Amino acid sequence: MKELRQALRVQGRVLYALILREALAKYGKTRIGYLWALLEPLIQVLMLVAIFSALGRSSPVGGDLAVFFTTGIVPWLMYSSLSSRMSGALGANQALLSYPHVTPFDVLAGRALLESVTLLVVFVLIVTALRIAGKAFAVYDLFHVLMGLMVLIFFSAGIGMINSAVRIYFDSWDKLFSAFNRPLYFLSGIFFTAASLPPQGREYLQWNPIFQCVEWVRSGFFSTYQNTYINYGYAVGCAATLFLVGLVLTQYTRHKARNL
Repeated sequence: MKELRQALRVQGRVLYALILREALAKYGKTRIGYLWALLEPLIQVLMLVAIFSALGRSSPVGGDLAVFFTTGIVPWLMYSSLSSRMSGALGANQALLSYPHVTPFDVLAGRALLESVTLLVVFVLIVTALRIAGKAFAVYDLFHVLMGLMVLIFFSAGIGMINSAVRIYFDSWDKLFSAFNRPLYFLSGIFFTAASLPPQGREYLQWNPIFQCVEWVRSGFFSTYQNTYINYGYAVGCAATLFLVGLVLTQYTRHKARNL
């Protein structure tokens, strides 16, 4: 038991050090970097609100457009950030992998935790700001919001680990994945809901786990939201499967990852 506690303390210190290093590398020593983490999703939300308002469009579920787009943009950025940034984590931290206590999984976990916590904080700050401005209302079902985000984080981290493993053998994988990812921005429910789609389009888009998670998160924000189209089992199953595949591939490639 004593050895287990000691091992957990060492693991905790390693992850803490990795997260601090990642934060410094990404955001720098000034507050401007952290401010950009907040401004990026906020700018996207404001742009979409301006475009839809100019076109005379309203929120598909009622309420303010800013709240509707925030509940789509932030989950999307969470997926996009985790799945793409984890891919380059091993190469960026190659020197640290020479230390016996630091494993490839530690490096990936450190980056995943930083990205997840950052975007969760950004989500809370934006929603709080919207409430103060009188545009947002109390969260209808916090459990659905948290579960949708948690499933999305595990799904995205699984994709990130898989990308990291593939990149070890195929340097150009990032470019291919980026090209594959671009259409998903328009197919993951940022601009629409499942209920607003024609049946044929909805049938195909429901196979997109990101779309399922966005729907899940939104169902916790709006009391009028039709969540009958959310397949909770499918979303959880996709997240669990990809996360396990990512773990297996990370373990399988651990020796090669130390000698990139």
